[in-house]
Formats: sequence, structure tokens, C-alpha cells
Amino acid sequence: MAYERKWLDWKGAPYLLALILNKLETMDEPFVTYGETAEMLERELKTSKIFSLHIGGVAGKMMNEIMSVAKDAPPINALVTRSSGIPGTGFAWYHDHLWRSKRGSKWEGLDQDQKLQVVRDIREAVRNYKDWDRVFQKAFGGRPVNLEQKKFREQDGKPPETMFPRGKGESEQHQRLKEWACNNPSAIGLPQGFKGKVENDLLSGDRVDVLFTRGEEFAVVEVKSCLSSDDDLRRGIYQCVKYREVVRATRLPVEVDVRAILLSERKLPAELAVRAKLLRVKSRVHKVNE
Repeated sequence: MAYERKWLDWKGAPYLLALILNKLETMDEPFVTYGETAEMLERELKTSKIFSLHIGGVAGKMMNEIMSVAKDAPPINALVTRSSGIPGTGFAWYHDHLWRSKRGSKWEGLDQDQKLQVVRDIREAVRNYKDWDRVFQKAFGGRPVNLEQKKFREQDGKPPETMFPRGKGESEQHQRLKEWACNNPSAIGLPQGFKGKVENDLLSGDRVDVLFTRGEEFAVVEVKSCLSSDDDLRRGIYQCVKYREVVRATRLPVEVDVRAILLSERKLPAELAVRAKLLRVKSRVHKVNE
């Protein structure tokens, strides 16, 4: 179903507020990107592809409705951002009229670091605001339930973890990609001399798909096959971060270099690619399964 902008703004606003509050409650990523919101609304509203640039209107409608019932509510639309974590130019009015101090700089006069600090401050205010349930009810009625359920299509063996037999529950596609990675370190960007081991157990109880070593240098590789959804690719980024830090921790007080690589069979969506870069997770793509 195609959509009109006014319809999208009105129908999408409560879903967007629910998504932001869900993330705050579950300690998920600290903001909601335009692309992520567009995908969620396509699913919830059963509409055609929504352009990310239209999400600013949804965020504005959400905040306007909040303002109509709660003048003291912090500008929660600051948490609807680009992949950089910074909201777009449409947020400028809300910052300048609802948030900045009397003699403070306007939004467009702030540099990137200052804008990020504003978002951090507003996020803290949003967390500390106690009336979101009441505001939601007055502005939009009941809060949507079962929103933003993650869809992990890849059976990647997480769990089971180290207490279970190796390979149990994983797909053939995942197994083939994992074996290929182990045998082709240079193809995933590792220098000569790295040796791989499939399904390496960590002291945290996790199991790394492939662990490469070269003396006191390490590389953890998380594999996501052609079966993986975008949600599973996102999870893979954070698995890489976790495994990297666990390997570092187990070697302390000796400081070691640990690289983190996410190997998939398709390119990461643009916003996930930005997230991976921010978290220093290398993304590599290689097609093994047809």
C-alpha cells in the first residue's frame, strides 16, 4: 500500500515513540535511526517502501503531540537520528525553543561534538522523565504491543555455547562459510602468518566462529551466512565487540592486539556499516553459498 505523508506522520508517530521507549528500557542502542524507523513502519503499517527522509516528519508529529499534552516533556525526538547519532535539521526548532539555555547557541551553530553532547543530555533527561506512560496514553492512546521483535533467521549456534556439542543447531550454509574463513585468512584482510581455529571456546562461555592467532596477535571472526536477516547482522557486530574484549581481558595484564571481523555473504545495510565502523569491527563479504 502506498502512503501519503500526513497519513504516515499521524499513523507512524505512536509507533516511533514506542520504539524509542523500548530501546531505552532494554538498554539497546541509544538512539533510533531514520532507516531503522522506516523499516519498522513498513512492517507495522504494512505499507510500501518508506523513504528515510520522510521520517523527520513522523518525529516532528510525535513531538508536537507530546508537547500538546505535556509541556515539561524533554524533546525525545532528539533520539531519532542519522547513523552518526545526530538528528537532522528538522530538530533545530525543538532544540532552539525547548532545550537550549537562554544565551546558548542555536542548533545550527553547534559543531558535531556539541550536538552529540546535546543528544546525550536529552537522553539522560528522557530516561529520568517519569510520566512517559501517561503522556503516551494522553497523546496516542494505548502503547503498541509486540513492537520491534527481532528476526534472526540464521541458525548460527549462539546458543548453544561452550557446554553444548560443537556445531549443533547451525545451518549447513553457516558451516561452509565458517570453514572457508578459517582456510582463507588473507581473503578476509588478515596479514600473512595468521592461523585459524574453528569454534574456539572462550572463558566467558561463548564460542567464536573462527579465532585466528599470530603469536600474541588475535582476530575474532563472526560468520553470518546468506540466511542471516538484518537483525542477525546487527547482532553479529555486537558479538564481535564482545569476543574482542573477552580475548583482551583473558590476556591481561599483557596487552594484546585483537581484531574483530564480521564476515557475511552480503554487504551490510548502510546504517549497520556505519555502526560497525564506529565500533571498529571490520566488515568483509564473501559469497560461498548459492
